[in-house]
Amino acid sequence: MTRCRGAFCAWSLVLLPALALATPPSPEQRDCILTLAARTAALATAQSRQATACAIAATGAIDPACLAADPDGAIAAETAALRAAVIERCQEAPEFGTDPRPVPVATAAGTVHVRGLATDLLGDGTVPAGVAGPDGARCRRAVALGAGRLLVRTVKQTLACQRAALRAGAADATPLAACAAAPAGGNAARAASKLRSRVGRACSSLDPAAVSALADRVRARVACRACRLANAAGGLDADCDASDDGAANDSCRMRVTLRGDVLPFHLVPDGRLAGATISILEHPERQVITGADGHFEFDDLEEGSEVTLVLSHPDYHPIQNGTMRLGPAGAGLVTFQAVVTPIFQALAALLQITPDEEHACQMVTTFTRFGKTMYDTGAHGEAGALVQLAPPLPAEHGPVYFNASVLPDRTLTESSDDGGVLFIQVPPGEYVWTASKPGTAFSRVKMRCRPGFLVNASPPWGLQVQ
Repeated sequence: MTRCRGAFCAWSLVLLPALALATPPSPEQRDCILTLAARTAALATAQSRQATACAIAATGAIDPACLAADPDGAIAAETAALRAAVIERCQEAPEFGTDPRPVPVATAAGTVHVRGLATDLLGDGTVPAGVAGPDGARCRRAVALGAGRLLVRTVKQTLACQRAALRAGAADATPLAACAAAPAGGNAARAASKLRSRVGRACSSLDPAAVSALADRVRARVACRACRLANAAGGLDADCDASDDGAANDSCRMRVTLRGDVLPFHLVPDGRLAGATISILEHPERQVITGADGHFEFDDLEEGSEVTLVLSHPDYHPIQNGTMRLGPAGAGLVTFQAVVTPIFQALAALLQITPDEEHACQMVTTFTRFGKTMYDTGAHGEAGALVQLAPPLPAEHGPVYFNASVLPDRTLTESSDDGGVLFIQVPPGEYVWTASKPGTAFSRVKMRCRPGFLVNASPPWGLQVQ
């Protein structure tokens, strides 16, 4: 009997019975998941080379501008390759294994967490504390090189593990998340061992206990950042806090910020709404009131968590955003298209409905061209696209596409240059929007329908071209 070996054992032994209970992704969807993971790993490798060079060159704190630099264009090239791969391979969106916004989030994962590792370990210029002079420079170089190599090998280990899981018939995200949190094995384990030896030789002024502590710290931060990177790129929920040091002690907790603005629907893009209360559905105690600039901001939110914003104002219909999964860079350009009550009523009359505020919601979003947001002037919609909703609704609920005059038009069978699309009188529940158009890949949108709300995922958080 062949024994299970390596980092893949934990998930394979526990989860194999569960894999038969659901349908695995199609070959095309599996290819999308693995291609996105591979391109993210390639981007992380390019960023790791730059971060290592910055760390070696620095004599004190690492310059953030150096980390963001791209002297040979490798990071830009890998970013472009990532987007091209998503367009080519991810037109049929998988149900798991990718973030709802695959291009911006995978790009952030491959850069933010690699830069973060450099600042975690060398950001204050005192790692290890007390080492100075030539020995300090050698020690910093050893830490930078060892951490970079270990990160790249850990990311590649995760990719290999996920490839094996999908080939074995993984039908949900659980085994992929287990891969992200798996301990170092194979080449990654050898890189961790070499790191300890390299640090011991380079940091000669440290005693053996200090060398061991430093090497353990590097390994833990690499495990944390690599796990977070895989979580973000794959839309996974691996327990990265336990993966770095085996303890639930918040050592791998990542906090991010969400920022946005309230734009009155009839004054887009220049108008702003003051005095609106913005709250978080999942954290109702968190509230802010917009000032004259219509701006709102929430900090200290958990990376990877889902957030749904709610707007309240006496002159405007209650509005709820789509549910956003927060990436490594947090969330920016989050907008509300606030609709005054008379306009809401006029749109309902145009649709020949009386909104059922006690038992249903109205849901709307926008097919948006690549790079366009609510802050841009003119039409920003992606024409010629179709929407799909899961779970599906009977035809009387929609979809109703908006025409180029920004009016709902029941005669349309696909999106216009405006890009708007609507479902009406929707029963309460959770819905996932996807879009299709040949040669194009879109983000996905989750909405939580609650009675009495207009649920609107505004650009770029709607059905955005990737």
